[in-house]
Amino acid sequence: MASVDFGSKIIESSESKLIVELDGVRKELVNALRRTMLAEVPTIAIDEVLFTENTSSVYNEYIAHRLGLLPLKTPGTPEELAQISVELQNGVVPTMRVDYQLRAECPIQTAGSITVNSGDLRTITEETEVQPVYTGVPLFKLGHGQVVEFQAFARYGIGKQHVKFSPVSPVSYSFKPVLIFDKSKDFNCEEHVSVCPTNCIEYKGGQLVFTNAWKCILCKACEKDCKTGATKIIWDESVVRLTVESTGSLSPSVILKTAALILILKLQLAREQLDKQAVVEESKH
Repeated sequence: MASVDFGSKIIESSESKLIVELDGVRKELVNALRRTMLAEVPTIAIDEVLFTENTSSVYNEYIAHRLGLLPLKTPGTPEELAQISVELQNGVVPTMRVDYQLRAECPIQTAGSITVNSGDLRTITEETEVQPVYTGVPLFKLGHGQVVEFQAFARYGIGKQHVKFSPVSPVSYSFKPVLIFDKSKDFNCEEHVSVCPTNCIEYKGGQLVFTNAWKCILCKACEKDCKTGATKIIWDESVVRLTVESTGSLSPSVILKTAALILILKLQLAREQLDKQAVVEESKH
């Protein structure tokens, strides 16, 4: 088997954001990871709301829509989540369900209105760790004497079914910019430094160079300003920076690992199907 020249480096890592630099990975694979994170990594989200009373000025549908878009802390390892994703795509509905209830009332003697937030939701099932990621998200306001009471039910799902199940907000990748400078065509090229909107180039040792290649936004302002053609901006597709920003339901590292495992599982299933088909074809001859 041929060896694979592959490298990775974590540039930034926090609870909500991960930037990974990948060296030697094809752009098709990076894009497959990106699309899988968007559409196939499962999370838990509110999927059904049963209202028993609502005398507020906000329709049931509006409240239910806001509840559905609340990020909920989703338990599970990358292996477990990858298996759930494959099952969901094969039509298997996970049995796990988290139930919430809320009753909010604005007393008549209150001077003004009250705001009901996501932190007011209460779980009535055993899965108490599945709580709203952000407790201060406003759901609706109540005026004098108004009441809202409902039960909400949360389930596993994937972004293919509804965007509320997607665990990421932006997830993107960019190629490493490369600056090519031909000294033989140099003519007042130090003037091009001032046109760079991100100040990522400098004139040093008789040539233009990057101070930080990753700050380049590939606008090619320096290239356009160079009338002699000495400056050229391209990009290296073998070096990629992948940026993952989480909604909070899962950590960015878990999202990335789960997406990779989902791709592996789907490839394994495809191989098994091809092997079975090959056996069937051989039996016919």
